[in-house]
Amino acid sequence: MLSKEEHKMVELGLTSVEENFDEGVRQALDFLSEIGTAYLNDRKEHEAENAVVSIKAIGKAATMQGMGNAAVNSIRALERILQRSVEQKTENTTISILLSFGTIGKAAAEQQMETVAKLAASVLGKSGNSAALRNEERETIAVAVGLGEIGKSVARLRFPDFSENTANCISCLGDTGKLAAQQKLEDAAVGIELMLEEMAIAAMAENMQSAAGSIADSLEEIGKSAEEEEMENAVFQATSSLQTIMAHAKNRYLNDTSIAAKVALESFNELDIINDEENVRKIEEIRETMRGLWIGSADLKPEIKK
Repeated sequence: MLSKEEHKMVELGLTSVEENFDEGVRQALDFLSEIGTAYLNDRKEHEAENAVVSIKAIGKAATMQGMGNAAVNSIRALERILQRSVEQKTENTTISILLSFGTIGKAAAEQQMETVAKLAASVLGKSGNSAALRNEERETIAVAVGLGEIGKSVARLRFPDFSENTANCISCLGDTGKLAAQQKLEDAAVGIELMLEEMAIAAMAENMQSAAGSIADSLEEIGKSAEEEEMENAVFQATSSLQTIMAHAKNRYLNDTSIAAKVALESFNELDIINDEENVRKIEEIRETMRGLWIGSADLKPEIKK
């Protein structure tokens, strides 16, 4: 639970956002990142998570207020805690931080704050690769959720540099997904494929054929890596996502996207694609786990000592 001093700093941060006072926001974020790190040093993970939730709340509020510097500072504050959390192997705090990047990045995308959205996605991409290399599957799944939420938001909006922001999310998801498959983290690979599929649907709704085509390429790469590791669920989901993209593309007369998905599908060995109830059930479980993570992170509020 938040101490009175922490609560006071959270109030300073939120009030400073309302007043567009960057310095007040910075002071609050610095304090919270320092105390969050200190809690981790003392193995007080619940208290550290409270600090993370508080930073997320301030960062999201700053983003909604259009305060770019404050939003960036909130991401940097979370990064400082993340580094210590990874070192301490406090998984729950790490996942909370990763989902917080997604929350701030999604809000930034919706506010058309390109720099903030791109930073959040890039930090998640780097974190995803690191988590996969450390064989931390739940953390990699959390990265997939955060990146996917940002990716869907940027795909629905036409930023001045739309292709750059979209390409960044696709690249980050694709790289982490391929690495997850190579590390035999099948649930994480499937989760990333699911998010790429949702992002492709959002992109096609805006007639963004190049983005959807790039996603098809990423799905092929992840699926082929999964095929090499004999991971049935990940191979099945890669091909299923490609089939979904192809069907949506045909319905919207997006010929380039349809061709890209068809070419990607043809690279798979049909004998390796097993479509049965067990595959479907497992993939739905992963989908529900991801949905639960995202909804659960949105519901988190800092607890205050009375």
